[in-house]
Amino acid sequence: MLKIPLQIETNWKVIFVDDKRWQVGVYVPKFNSIKEVEWLECHDAPELFLLVRGSVVLVTSSDGKGVVETRMEPGIIYIVDEWHNAYRPEGLEGVTLVVEKTGIKTEFLNIK
Repeated sequence: MLKIPLQIETNWKVIFVDDKRWQVGVYVPKFNSIKEVEWLECHDAPELFLLVRGSVVLVTSSDGKGVVETRMEPGIIYIVDEWHNAYRPEGLEGVTLVVEKTGIKTEFLNIK
């Protein structure tokens, strides 16, 4: 058994990689409001998000034009396969666990 303490050191840190197929990371959004979100990202595979503690709002877009804000709820798994980013409302604590494939390719879209 491997036990990994949940340490918040940066806004993204991979904490486990399984044989170069999938990885788990701790994500703490750096933005504090929707007004600060200047770009969205999209990957070549879905990502799984789970709220660990605090408050996080996912910002998503299916077409790269309009955005939808979704406040994450504890105990709910979010599978994100569209343009996305996130923020911590008013800079409050917000920690998520993310599962994604290794070697994931990312595109960025400026929304400002």
